[in-house]
Amino acid sequence: MIASGTVVRYFRLSHRYGIFFVLTYVVLLAITAAALAAGYGAAYFATAPLGLIPALLLGAVAAAGVFFGLMATLGKRLRLKQSLDLAEFSVDYARGRHPAIDARIAAFATRVREVARQGGVDEIVIAGHSLGAMHVVSLVAQVLAREPKFGTRIPIRLLTLGSTTAKFALHPAGTRLRAAAHKVHAAPAVGWAEFQARDDIVSFYKVNPVTLGHAGNADGRRRPFVRQITIRGLLTPKTYARFRFDVMRLHCQFFLANDRKAPYDFYAFICAPVTFDEMVRQIDGPMAIFAPDGALIPLAYRQATAVGGAAAKSAAKPAEPSTGRVKAGSRTRQTPKRRQNPKSRSRTRP
Repeated sequence: MIASGTVVRYFRLSHRYGIFFVLTYVVLLAITAAALAAGYGAAYFATAPLGLIPALLLGAVAAAGVFFGLMATLGKRLRLKQSLDLAEFSVDYARGRHPAIDARIAAFATRVREVARQGGVDEIVIAGHSLGAMHVVSLVAQVLAREPKFGTRIPIRLLTLGSTTAKFALHPAGTRLRAAAHKVHAAPAVGWAEFQARDDIVSFYKVNPVTLGHAGNADGRRRPFVRQITIRGLLTPKTYARFRFDVMRLHCQFFLANDRKAPYDFYAFICAPVTFDEMVRQIDGPMAIFAPDGALIPLAYRQATAVGGAAAKSAAKPAEPSTGRVKAGSRTRQTPKRRQNPKSRSRTRP
């Protein structure tokens, strides 16, 4: 990761994710240093009474005890092993070293094709969180490679949450994964929405997973349609305070039940009796779909509050063409036309 320059690219694109990535190894080095210091201290003080060989053995035991003890306590608290496994898996997956995962993705792609072919459903929503976001993108890209018109018969919608797709795209070996993202991006019949959270440092906030540029703020004209939320807004203050420093737990909140009503609710996207597109384009999410008593809000009101809805269309209405008249106080005057510079006129050859 360091030799390939990938870590530097992380910091350039998202310093928050870069800090998270480096912090994992800083904690590991700190635990290792503490273990070595404990082992050295034990061996140093035991050399005189026990002799060199027994002291070295005691130092090794002390170092191992401190290392595994800290990994079982502090490491578990910080989910250090999980972070290390994710980093290793990411590199191996980008380099194509996980044929078992590729086989599972291919099987899932076949299943999605079968469901779409059989019909009998209103739409198909495929959701992926964190590393899973890259997996579902790869899955849909495989289906599109076999069926270029995939999604024209039954709406296919892609939902990526807390995505780390950019982690693969920034690695030099991630060519096939970048190609998969571009293939899905270029398929007009496949809708793609991504939700990102400001207080989730494990993902790439405000980063377009395809172009790796700025994602914009709820711009419905862009693909994928990227929405930003806050994890804090999904939880009660007490719950958030409990998990505030557990970055992996906050990262997983994307697919867990909320503590309170919020503009984002994972299960509303999957289970609500409205289309995926309508739910995604509501600025207030399910709060704009359901009344406080749980009843559906009338469609006309929902359309007016959606991104690209009636309100947005009214705001986006082009201005009337200028007539060349401007108001000056209470009088109206005609603006004089500029005389064209003869030297700047276009000339035609004889």
